[in-house]
Order: sequence, then structure tokens, then C-alpha cells
Amino acid sequence: MLACEKTYLGICFITPPSGLESSIFGFTEFISALALLVIVYTVTDIRYRFRVAVAPIPLFPLTYLLIGFIGFGTLLTDVWFSERWLIPNFLANQAGWQGMFGAFFLLLVMIWMYYAVINPPIFCKKNYRKFAKELYKVILKGSESDLPVIADELARSAEHLVKLSRQNPPRWQKDTNKKEEQKRRKPNVGDYAYDILLLIGNRKLCRHIVASSPVTAMVFFEAMASNEKYDLPIGQFSRNISTEAIINKDSILYHEDEGYSSGLIGYLKPFSKAIYGNYRLVEALGSKTGSTLDIHHEILWSWDASQLEAYSRAVMITLKSYLESGNWTQHPFALYRALENIKNSCCDVYKLNDISSDYYSTDIFKRLQTVVRYVKYAIDLIGKQQNVPSTTLRVRGDQMHEDIYDHVANLMFEIIFSAASVTAPPDKCWTIHYNSVWYEFFGLSDKGKAWKIIRFKLRRLLYDEILRLEKFPNYKSSKILGFCLNVMGLKIREEKEYDSECYPLHKSVLAWTRNNYLRLKNIQPEVANSCLIGSIGFDEHGNRLVKIYAKGLNLEAPKEYLELASANNEHTR
Repeated sequence: MLACEKTYLGICFITPPSGLESSIFGFTEFISALALLVIVYTVTDIRYRFRVAVAPIPLFPLTYLLIGFIGFGTLLTDVWFSERWLIPNFLANQAGWQGMFGAFFLLLVMIWMYYAVINPPIFCKKNYRKFAKELYKVILKGSESDLPVIADELARSAEHLVKLSRQNPPRWQKDTNKKEEQKRRKPNVGDYAYDILLLIGNRKLCRHIVASSPVTAMVFFEAMASNEKYDLPIGQFSRNISTEAIINKDSILYHEDEGYSSGLIGYLKPFSKAIYGNYRLVEALGSKTGSTLDIHHEILWSWDASQLEAYSRAVMITLKSYLESGNWTQHPFALYRALENIKNSCCDVYKLNDISSDYYSTDIFKRLQTVVRYVKYAIDLIGKQQNVPSTTLRVRGDQMHEDIYDHVANLMFEIIFSAASVTAPPDKCWTIHYNSVWYEFFGLSDKGKAWKIIRFKLRRLLYDEILRLEKFPNYKSSKILGFCLNVMGLKIREEKEYDSECYPLHKSVLAWTRNNYLRLKNIQPEVANSCLIGSIGFDEHGNRLVKIYAKGLNLEAPKEYLELASANNEHTR
């Protein structure tokens, strides 16, 4: 042990021994380690930089202070021991000093690794301000490389964001006093969570969530369902997620079409069920700022057949959840709007009139077939319920009492009206009117209580529309009459010769046409002529309607006639 050279205040000062032969953690090693740390942070992924930035402790100020302390400490130690300045004898161990500073640096690295890799922070009461600030910066920057990573990182905080967020107050509770009170108080964790849920509705972020991290969307919707928190500001997020999933034909939504081609994912449908499979959630969002089924009309009009099919499949998943909930007396407004969207998707069928050949390969024709197919699927879903929903067969002019049967029947009616806009040539009309629409709705293979109810309502809608020609001649009613005459013919058959579902309507339509067509022709000849579509014509000499069938192997094309009552004669319906 070295002897004291000087004593101050009872402390023994000695000249330290010469420097260590091999440095443990001197200033040179510190600079090298610091440079390596800076390089690693610079080239590291946005994921780890985001995690470090939202750590619940002040990691950056702490790092700055520790680096300053370690840097100055190692520099001072190296100089002090190199110059062999006097030092208290209990501090004369250079290896101890370097070991201590090395331990501090190692501790700093381990803290960074803990928050970046081992236990990454999530949104909580300790870091809600920093989390919101950093997320806002990333979304505002909008980097195409950063957003997919942050989209995936958000999944870890979804449960906490939903749990901690304040809810939208009911409309009847929104008064001026409460708004003023919210302005005066300091924002808390619930307010920040609320704003983040609004923030993630960013269209660009939603596009990246769908493309690279659909699990994030699933976790948010599952969190809302499990916590039964539906009054959250997540309507924009739900709409944009659904929109982007349908627009992107490589999204998981298109890989959940069927198990036969998609394997287990096609059978389980995890994304579709999470986003569309909770009717209460869809309806609650739809009553606020918009549900996953509420798509902007401009986007709807730009869809092709495959995108329409993906949307229709999503609607059917929500419809199934609604039916299984048993709340049939509750009006599913979000579902009704979705059915309206499906109906509007085939409103351009009239354009097939301008396509002379190969019309069946056009997107317009494929969209019509898609709509018809999913209408049938919806009716089958209703019929598969253990207790088929009850209904009132005839709802007279009161839309508030319309149920799911009425809305499906109205959808079928509008499809028929759209198809009726195709007026020539006869072969095209028959393919579109009968093969693509009428047979699908009144075919022999579809039986069951649900089908009987909806067919009854559809027949009433068609016949009531035709009756409007008596009081108000119009082109919509005339198209419906022409469609019915074209698909059912001008000759009444025995009920046993074909499906009895068509017999009552066919009989009524022919009776009305026989008694009223000539009167309509006298009042509004152009409206009367618009009833003559497909292979239906008017025989001027015999005052009768004629339907000409395909010639086939016959020497002459078969014809059917409907003798018309004079316009001066009294008629009955």
C-alpha cells in the first residue's frame, strides 16, 4: 500500500500508480462505443425508434445526461491517472473507475434494448402524450416505408386505446355547459386515446394497414366487440379500412372468398368476421360516423364485378350476424343502406343496349349476375334460420314498418327494373330478362318459407307498379309491364304446367293488359309503345299483342297472341 504524500482534512492523498497496461473502459473505448451506438440508432428501423421515443421514462434526456457523465468521467480518469495527480487513496483504483463507467454505459444500452426489443412500450397512462405526439408525426410525414411498420406496431396498443378512450356522449347529453367544461379541464389519457382513434382514420394509413398489417384492423374491431364500446370515434377508420380492403384486390378480403381455393383462411374468414361479423358494432358505427358498410358513392360507382362481389360477401356476413342476433324487430339501418348500395351497382344495365355482341363478358353484365347471386344468398340465409322471422305480408305505404323481407323484395324489384331497360334485340332481352334475372328469382329449385314470403311481396310490388299506369302513365311502370309480358308470355298456362309462384302474377298481368292496353295507347301512345320490349309487338290490324319465339327447327317462328279489349269497353282489374 502506498504511503500518504499529503493529508488534507484527515484524507490521505497519494500519487496514483502509472496507467493500466490494458484499459478496461477508457475514453477511447467510450468514443468507439458511442459512435457505434449512434450508427446503430441511425440505421435502425422506424419500429425501434418509435418504441424508444414513446418509452414511459424520459429516455432521451436520461441518455444525454448519462453519456455526458460517462464521457467526462472517462476523460478525466484517463488524464488524472496519466498525469499522476494526487488523489485520495481510496479513489486511486483506475480499474475500478473504468469498470464503473463501463457498467453505466452497459446499463444505458440495456435500457434501450429493454424498451426497443424486450418489453416495447404501448399506449398507457404513463406515456399517452408522447405516444400521440410521435404517432401524429409519423402519420403527418406519410412515409411509404414508415407507415407499414407503424401500422403493424399499432396492433399492440389497440386494446388499451379502446379501453382508455372516452366515448362519444349521447346526443341528448350534448349541451353547451358540458362542452365548456371539457375546454376548461386538462386533457387526460381518455382524451388522447379518443384523438388517436380519430387520427388512425387517415386514408393513407388505412391503405397500409390493409396491405401489410390486416391484423391491426382485426385487433381494433375485436377490442371494441369484447369491451362492448361502440360509441368511439372510429367511424372514419372503419369506413376507410373497408374501402381499402375492397379496392385492393390483393387484400386478405379477396383471399377469404371460399375454403376450396383459399384453404383454412377461406373457411375461418378471420378478417371478414372481425370487420363485418358483429352486427351490433356495424350498426352502432353506422348510427354515428359511418360503418364498414358505408362506402362513398363515387367509390361505389368505380367498382368492377369482383369488387362488388367482395362487398356483397361482406354484407352477407353482417346480415348473417343480424339474423342470428334475433333482433328482427330492430331496423338494421346500416344493412338497409348496404342493400341500397348493392342495388345502385347495377343501375347502368341500360348501357347493354349499345353493345351489339359479347355483352355477357362485359363488367356491366357480370355485376348484374353478382347482385342477383347475392340476393339469392341473402334469401337462403333468412330461410336457414331455425325460426324464420315473422312478417306482415302486405305493408301499405308505411316504410317504417318494412322489414328485411320488404327490403330484399324492393331490391329484387329494382334489379328487374334495371334489367327491363334492355329492350332489344329479342335474344339479348331473353338472356338478361329471363335467364339472368327472372329464372333466378322464380326458378323451380328455390323453395322454403323465406322464398315464398319474398316472392309474394315481389309479385305485389310488380303488379302495384303496373296498376300505376291507370292513374299516371309513366315509363317505369311500362318497363315493368313489358318485362313481365316478355318473360311470362301472352298465353296463360295451367298452374300445374310450371311453377305456381308465377301463376297468380301472370294471370293478373294478362287480365290487366287485355283490358287496359288499348286505352293506354290512346292516352299515351309513346308510353304504350315502351311496353313492347324483347319479342313483344303490336298487331295493328288485329288490335292484339304478339310474342314471337325463336324459330329453331320450325318452318315458321311460333307466335302467341293476346286479344285486347276495346278501349271503349268497361274493364275490371
